[in-house]
Amino acid sequence: MEDLQKVHSQIVAWLNEIVPMIKRSLSEDLAIETKLNHKDLVTDIDKKVQDFFIQKITEAYPTHLIVGEESPELKISDDREHVWIIDPIDGTANFVKQQDHFCILVAYYEGDVGKLGYIFDVMNDDLYYAIENKGAFLNDQKLLPPEEIPLREGLISADVREWYGKECFGRLAEESFDIRYFGCGGIDSIHVINGKFAAFVTSKAGPWDLAAQLVFAKELGLKVSHFDGSELHYLDCGDWVLSNKGAYSELLNILKGWNC
Repeated sequence: MEDLQKVHSQIVAWLNEIVPMIKRSLSEDLAIETKLNHKDLVTDIDKKVQDFFIQKITEAYPTHLIVGEESPELKISDDREHVWIIDPIDGTANFVKQQDHFCILVAYYEGDVGKLGYIFDVMNDDLYYAIENKGAFLNDQKLLPPEEIPLREGLISADVREWYGKECFGRLAEESFDIRYFGCGGIDSIHVINGKFAAFVTSKAGPWDLAAQLVFAKELGLKVSHFDGSELHYLDCGDWVLSNKGAYSELLNILKGWNC
């Protein structure tokens, strides 16, 4: 078991070291590649940021396992005593097209228990982090659990491209206050964490998209699960929801119609 305060301090130092490089890159020519399709982008900065974290973690903790979005060759093993999950640039399309609404996601787990979670909103210099049994924080200011928001009064974040044409999307738009979507799961999650959104739902995710948020959910009393209500594991892929308690039950009733 690692000293969490020590690990936390290291992560904050690493983030403060790499963020200026990311901001400088916005005035430079980016090397952009596609992955699954022309809208699924990865840049040389994604790769540089992930390589930076891999180097730092490996130097400090050579026996720890690392799972990163841009390194599919990094496979998880059955020995999960210490696991790091990294999304170097969450919201790469926003990074390329808007130079805004993107973040860094980092999570640290011991024995499949979430210990530390980080969402760094790069352009706003806002660091959200959660520490097991210590709470969640924004720039070292402790966050209170968000007030419960019923679905009819809450903004819901959902990827319209994936939901368009589905009957359950019509229900979601009708029964919630309205739909919003930043195009970056970390930024959308921040808005649930601070109580501005009632929920964030997505049908496509990897461990790097949700591992940090699971730590926040535990510390703030938020609800997380798959669309069918089944338990969400930090190494899962596919659909998942992060929700305010007040909207969760009604939301799940709608989400169960996702495959219809």
